[in-house]
Amino acid sequence: MGKSQYKIQFGGLSMGEHQFEFEIKNKFFEQFSESEITEADIQVKAKLVKQNTLMHIMFTFDGTVKLSCDRCLIDYNCPISGQEKLVIKHGNPEESNDEILVLKEGVDEANFAQYLFEYIELSIPSRKVPCEDEDLDIDVECDEETLAKYNELKIEEEPSENPEWDKLKNIKFNNN
Repeated sequence: MGKSQYKIQFGGLSMGEHQFEFEIKNKFFEQFSESEITEADIQVKAKLVKQNTLMHIMFTFDGTVKLSCDRCLIDYNCPISGQEKLVIKHGNPEESNDEILVLKEGVDEANFAQYLFEYIELSIPSRKVPCEDEDLDIDVECDEETLAKYNELKIEEEPSENPEWDKLKNIKFNNN
C-alpha cells in the first residue's frame, strides 16, 4: 500500500467523466512521518472529468481515523468525511498550488497520495474531546482515572503569589 497505489493514469482516457476508487488504511500513513494518524479505514471516490486542455478531479472521502482524546488520551475512532476539488493542467509545475496541479507537458499520470493525505489531515477536528462532541455519532466516555490525575496536577501547578507577576500586572494596568 505504498504511494504508487494512489496514481491515476489519464493519458489514454477519453474525454468525459471517469470514476476511480481508493482505499486508505493504516499503512498509508506510515509514508508521512508528520501524521498523528496510525489507524484508518477510509474510502475515497475520485471523479475525473477530462476536457481538451485541463481536467477536474473531485475527491469524496468517508471513513474513520483513530485519534486520542485531547483531555484524557483515550483512543477513539473519529468519523471523517469531505469533498475536495483539484484542477489538473499542463504547463510549468512550479505554478502548482493547493487547488491547481500543473504537470509538465507529456506527463500522463499523477500521484495523488500527498493531496489525499492533506485532505484527510485537514478534516480532523482541531479539538478532539469526543465525550463532549454531540455531533459525533459515537459513544465515548473519558478515562476518569486519567482525568483525576490531570486535575490533581493542575491544582498543584497553580501559581502561588509571586511578586514578579504582580509587577507585570501593574505594568499592564498602568498602560490602560
